[in-house]
Amino acid sequence: MSAASRVMAGSGGESPVDDLEALLAPERWEPLPRPTDAEASVPVHRVDGVPAPDRSRAGPEVLSRTGATALVRFRHHAPSASAVALHASGWWRPEPADACDLRPTGGGWWEGTFEVPSDWRASYGFAVHDGPGDPPWWEAGLKQPGAAVVADAGARRGHRAARGGAARSVIALPEDGPFGCGPPTGEPAPALHRLDSPGIDEPVRGWVARPGDPGCEQLRGDEALPLLILTDGAQHADLLGTPQRLRRGVASGLLPPLAAVFVDSGPQRGEMLGVPGGHARWIAETLVPCLQAEGLAHPDGPVPITADPSRVVVAGSSFGGLTALFTAARAPHRVGAAIAQSVSLWRYPEGALAAPLLAAARRAAAEGTSLRLTLQAGRFEGTMHAQAAALLETVLDAAEREQVPLEARLELCSGGHDWAWWQPEMLTALAALLRGIEGVETGRVLSV
Repeated sequence: MSAASRVMAGSGGESPVDDLEALLAPERWEPLPRPTDAEASVPVHRVDGVPAPDRSRAGPEVLSRTGATALVRFRHHAPSASAVALHASGWWRPEPADACDLRPTGGGWWEGTFEVPSDWRASYGFAVHDGPGDPPWWEAGLKQPGAAVVADAGARRGHRAARGGAARSVIALPEDGPFGCGPPTGEPAPALHRLDSPGIDEPVRGWVARPGDPGCEQLRGDEALPLLILTDGAQHADLLGTPQRLRRGVASGLLPPLAAVFVDSGPQRGEMLGVPGGHARWIAETLVPCLQAEGLAHPDGPVPITADPSRVVVAGSSFGGLTALFTAARAPHRVGAAIAQSVSLWRYPEGALAAPLLAAARRAAAEGTSLRLTLQAGRFEGTMHAQAAALLETVLDAAEREQVPLEARLELCSGGHDWAWWQPEMLTALAALLRGIEGVETGRVLSV
């Protein structure tokens, strides 16, 4: 992962706070059509002829690591196949067209070794062509390969959080510790408590660390806790094991004791997420004030939630990443930090979010606090990283001119549009926001 961040320090001046309600009025935010551009070509380096130290091993095998790259071997058993390809998130249009193809090694086994970034994370499977002729993905690409895609039977990790619920395996080269992708093996999920959610139809559930839990030895029962709000709550709570990962993070000391709320996206995801109204408005104007006033529901009684906006974090990916930014823009005096991953900025004209984010930074300054933004994008997501960089540069340049305090961070992660890195990188960013980002200095640009 590579990152760049800037912190702009200033008094905020005496300028009036912009009318955020007007900037976020629905009539100003008619979504654009989804782009129909073909997937960008991705150079894929398959390395043939690498000696196989142990062909009996199932699942992906890391053969070597050298600086920024690693060699990873994949194997799949498909005796009736005429072609097999690695179906890895983001490698939808490999260059050359057969670069993801595995080679037959006998006994119905197929094998391929690939040079990949040393911090690569990807959901993957195998596209299997059983018919005559060339495999259809040579022409169609691998996003919709025209052939069945199956999970890796030998993989240790996997999930069903992608659209459609298909089983996908996970390759993760970093040592993730408690922040891996997917439910921890053999670890039961903690109890989630249904929240009353006036004004929204989708289910809302909560998890909270309590005295007596691992990592909560010093926690008082009446202590107000930091709050994490996650969009796409069903994926996190039911398919990815995020409550277990949060519990592990608290137990290890990487996260402080906290409360987490999982907001399901519902069947109308495109109408509720990625717009300035919908869930963004409901979280900012109903959910957070209610939790801060009444506490988070728990069988032992309501758990106090902090009123400090710097300890209230909203996180989401894709359309949920837009929702995270819209939420922070709408109520920086309540939600002072956002983790926005793979933000679908294509949904609105270029730079459209700059004005509301700058206005939110001004409002935060007027309230005596500052807005903190963490944006992340995948190396294999086309222009998403460039679009996020352009947005933050615009906002930060304006904040610098006006001397408005604003902390913004942009991270490039080695993955595609994919839960395989969204989940662990969200948790890592959350730990940085709640435990403090080491090494951030006031200045124009900081690389870490």
